[in-house]
Amino acid sequence: MPAVPDSPDSPDTPGGPGSPAPQGLVRLGLGADAAILAAWLDVVQPLPVPAARARRLMLDELLAQSGRGICLIAHGAAPDDVLGCLPVALVPSLDLAGLVACATEWWVRPGLPPEAGRTCLQACCDTLADWGRAHGIRHALLAPALVTALVSGKGGPPAGFSPHGSGMWHRGLVPAAKVLG
Repeated sequence: MPAVPDSPDSPDTPGGPGSPAPQGLVRLGLGADAAILAAWLDVVQPLPVPAARARRLMLDELLAQSGRGICLIAHGAAPDDVLGCLPVALVPSLDLAGLVACATEWWVRPGLPPEAGRTCLQACCDTLADWGRAHGIRHALLAPALVTALVSGKGGPPAGFSPHGSGMWHRGLVPAAKVLG
């Protein structure tokens, strides 16, 4: 897992004075994370009450892992130290012949250095690829606005993604081998 600095003022930032960065962790969000994420999102991206309620309902659906999508959480040393959140919807695609893991939003902690945000997103995308392979999902798509906001003139999309005819960033996922017995 790539290293992710905790804060912009941390002496442990990559390239900092000789000390390694704390390990950033990515995990699949669960129903128990709903309150933590809702409170975090109210700070990161405040919305009017009706929109906040709608977001909470959609988030609860992803956290329930109901088959409509998942929510990946990048966090620091403690599981409730949220650095970023990647909500992913599973959508049918006739063009790609099956379900596609599609991420249109990326929420990141305010004040997190851009490179740390990129590292968190890359870690989430790698976890998404592993999850997708294990569940028979053959494609992942990222919204162009998500990548544009993230890169801010530095680099391109996360590793493994390339432009797709739909205008999204595409990453092909090779299914994981099944083990019988």
